Amino acid sequence: MDDNIQLSELQYDAIVELLNIGMGYSAKALSEIVNEEIKLSVPSLEFLYKQQMVEYFDTLSKNIVVIKQSFQGAFYGDALLIFAQNKGMRLINILMKNQVSATELLELEADAIKEIGNIVLNTCLATCSNLLSKDLITEIPVFIKGTAEEIFNNGFDNNIILFIQVKFSLQHEYIDGYVVFILETSAIEQLKVNIDKYLSENT
Repeated sequence: MDDNIQLSELQYDAIVELLNIGMGYSAKALSEIVNEEIKLSVPSLEFLYKQQMVEYFDTLSKNIVVIKQSFQGAFYGDALLIFAQNKGMRLINILMKNQVSATELLELEADAIKEIGNIVLNTCLATCSNLLSKDLITEIPVFIKGTAEEIFNNGFDNNIILFIQVKFSLQHEYIDGYVVFILETSAIEQLKVNIDKYLSENT
């Protein structure tokens, strides 16, 4: 893998710290909607090739649902919130207080998942933007559903993916959610520059 995208231990820890703070605010915002505390695991971070990502999600679920939110500014790319389809539907059912039918859930799926993605991704990106003191401008979120191969091989040109795993935990059940950032090599370099500046100002 290109040396330009490798992270030092300090850079890795700083990115995890920023995302942990950002996702903490996301969890708080989502908790207020479901009226139940949502806990998140500490983010894990690694760089993967696109085919590795396809294989990873193929083992997770035949079909996945994705909210994609493109952003630009201090660095640029696509932020994704990913669920196995059955887990996404379960989260929607919880949001709806378990008061809608299976047919109604399917009708609500795209709009409800987009709203969840908007809360999680926007809050996380806005928090990271504030902590880095850099602007990140987000676009309208897009809903995508299909197999991992269909989504990653047809929807994204970049081969390197910054993969961040976050697990959502409610009081009575686990719902695994995945946050993924797809960044080009030049965007990763910009991210590293901003992280180094953040480290210099906070150490």
